[in-house]
Amino acid sequence: METYIPRTFQKRIVIFYQFKNGSVLRNFLKKVFEKASKKATARSGSAIASEIHQTLEKTEKQPITADAIRGYYRKYNNHIPFNVANNSKDQLARYIGYESYRDFVQKNTRNGNEVSTYLLWFLIVALGVSLSWNFFVTDETCCMIWMEDHWEETACSGKRLELACDTKTLRKMKRVEICKDAAVKKNGQPVLWYDKSDDVVTFFTYHGLHPINGKTLKQATRYMVEKYGEECE
Repeated sequence: METYIPRTFQKRIVIFYQFKNGSVLRNFLKKVFEKASKKATARSGSAIASEIHQTLEKTEKQPITADAIRGYYRKYNNHIPFNVANNSKDQLARYIGYESYRDFVQKNTRNGNEVSTYLLWFLIVALGVSLSWNFFVTDETCCMIWMEDHWEETACSGKRLELACDTKTLRKMKRVEICKDAAVKKNGQPVLWYDKSDDVVTFFTYHGLHPINGKTLKQATRYMVEKYGEECE
């Protein structure tokens, strides 16, 4: 069974990771700019960028441009979120005496694994809560409701025919009109199911329960398709 993780947990995981990763990067850039400001001819962004670039020119094959470093410095000072390319982080790490950015992270966080440890624990807790949510309570974050020929995601309100979200059903199940020559399998796997109630046959593109009467859908056979499908043009 596919586990549905509510969107709120997904967002919190992303925000948590961005926060931890951003705080480490900011501390890293602080050390870079502090070193450069001590050696630069002035405290301006241009002077600091020039000092870093000129130093990197002596050791790097393709040093970061002064313009790029100036952009980093401006965004750093103005607390604007931004990313730094891995190669650029490695060059800046060597500028302050480390082998690479990874080397900096390992030597400047508890046991070298602070970020990954916090993230791992957060993911474990989020997954545990989502599993409990799936098995023991109704998911108030995401529900789906049948709309004529397909499921649609909706806020949970207790309406008739409303169910807790199932990702695959939500994405794949549709009621369809088919021709008599419609395929019942693709690459050896079934692609069509049906329900027969009150002598009316209805075809669906995914297995599970009928969205209205709750009966278990049956796998369509060539006989059922040819008998109840529409005449193809």
